[in-house]
Order: sequence, then structure tokens, then C-alpha cells
Amino acid sequence: MLNHAQLSSLRQKVHNLKGRRSTLERLAMQRHHMLAASLLERRFRPSAPAAYYLSIPSPLTSRHRYVRKAEVEVVRRQTAAWREFSQALAEWVRVNQDIERLLRQIGRGRCRTINLTLRRAR
Repeated sequence: MLNHAQLSSLRQKVHNLKGRRSTLERLAMQRHHMLAASLLERRFRPSAPAAYYLSIPSPLTSRHRYVRKAEVEVVRRQTAAWREFSQALAEWVRVNQDIERLLRQIGRGRCRTINLTLRRAR
């Protein structure tokens, strides 16, 4: 059984993690247009200007689509929004696991120990 200070410390950690989870949920729920892809810059020669391609993952392989120069900044923002969303979602899962682990510790810490004695057969 944990003492009052230890339980209070665990509760404070849960409270802080819930705040972080709330921040991550707000980040994930924003209304940004996103592209579930990454932007690749390729130079076919060292002196040539860069060409940009959108790398779109698919179940077997990834496909590349050319991005026009005028659209590069819009696509860059949308792929960055997707990357930020996926990272926030991954951290949200980790924070939830930490909250669950701490809540289980609090539950175990509040339980009294049960002494079981085995009776011997006569």
C-alpha cells in the first residue's frame, strides 16, 4: 500500500499527462487540409533546378507524382500538416499508455494487502 505522498505524486503525474493529451487532441482535431504523403526534392544534375515529387504510400509500394512549381508551397504546408498530425497521434497513444499505467499503479497502491494462510490438512 502506498502512502499519501506517493499517491499524490502519481495523481499529479496523471493530471499533467491529461493536460498534454488535451493539447495533442486539439492539435489532431485542427481543420487543416492535409496530404498523406511526403514531398521529395530531386535534382537530376547538380546544376539543374530541383524538381518536386509527392511520394504517396500504397500497400505494396509508394507512387510518385510530379508537383508543379506553383503548387510546391501549398503541398509543402499540407504534407507538413500531415506529418504534425501523425506525430501528435503517435504521442497521444504513448501518453494514453502512460496514463493507464499510472492509474493502475494508483489502484494497486490503494489496495490493502490480503494475507492468505494455507491450512494444513490433518
